[in-house]
Amino acid sequence: MVIICKDNRTIIIQRVTKKIRIVSKMVYSINLDDATLKIFEKMGINFEQIMKAAKIPHRAFGNGKLSLTDQQYMDMNQAFNDHIPIESVLLMSDVANMVVFIPPFFAGLCAENGLNCLRRVTKYKRLIGPFNMEMSEGEHDVKITCKYKHGEALPRFSLVSEQITLMSLVRKGSGRSDISPVSIKAPYAYPKDVATYFGSSIEKSIVNEIIFKKSDLMIPFITENNNMWDYLEPELNKRIEELETDDSFAASVRKVLFEIIPGGASDLEKVATELNVSVRTLQRKLKEEKTTFAEQLNHTRELLVRHYLKSDMCLDEIAFLVNYSDAKSLSRAFKIWSGMSVTEYKRQYA
Repeated sequence: MVIICKDNRTIIIQRVTKKIRIVSKMVYSINLDDATLKIFEKMGINFEQIMKAAKIPHRAFGNGKLSLTDQQYMDMNQAFNDHIPIESVLLMSDVANMVVFIPPFFAGLCAENGLNCLRRVTKYKRLIGPFNMEMSEGEHDVKITCKYKHGEALPRFSLVSEQITLMSLVRKGSGRSDISPVSIKAPYAYPKDVATYFGSSIEKSIVNEIIFKKSDLMIPFITENNNMWDYLEPELNKRIEELETDDSFAASVRKVLFEIIPGGASDLEKVATELNVSVRTLQRKLKEEKTTFAEQLNHTRELLVRHYLKSDMCLDEIAFLVNYSDAKSLSRAFKIWSGMSVTEYKRQYA
């Protein structure tokens, strides 16, 4: 609770604000309930150590979920790569061992065969993280490459994990454990047990790809479930559409600002820390998108003010919540942002 004395009046403000929903492709939600953490613990993985290594702040945790930006997701993958033995990748990546419901994978298992399974997974994989799976269909085979959405290479642990997941989906769906890729290419060496799991040659190459025989992918799935797919498809497509509404670094900056401004912070350094990037990198990325931190700060403040004006808060209280010195300063800024006075906006809203 904060007390402000203004013009012989005492304003008592408690910094409790309603959450405003921000849609951004830059933020991914990962299930992190007690059951999930116990699975990591059972595998001998100290998840807290992984998060510390990735420099992911505690504010990313909440309600059994872990909310990560693109960069934080990539940093987490790198921490997995650096701190978890590669031999653990089979246990973590085979869908037969997964107890967490992951919609894109389940959608794949609901398909009529492996070909449509891989089509669905490569389409909806970006709902899980900042990935880009490219699927190329030839007359006799199907090739899939995995990378981050801006073209960066995946670390070894992540790449092996993605390829194992694809393989395990095809095997589980078809009920055929004897299906193997035609070939696998990767810039990393694979452990023997992973090579044995795939049952095919692994060629060291500057590119990565996993190639399936098309005839193997046409084997009907025993897990086909059209009723479940009818339920999942509209929801998955809706989420894809929502994610595409703002595919920008500026969106992640605004998301952080929405969360820290009501808490009394709005400085560039704080936002850079929360996004786990340097101030210079933050400014450069915004410049590439033809915007600035000041523009994003003002835009976020405007949205917050419009939200607060719909409540019964007075302008002094709102000014305090968006870090303005007084109501007059806020009124001038709002006029510049919106082209109308606060009074005009209130009348229009009413």
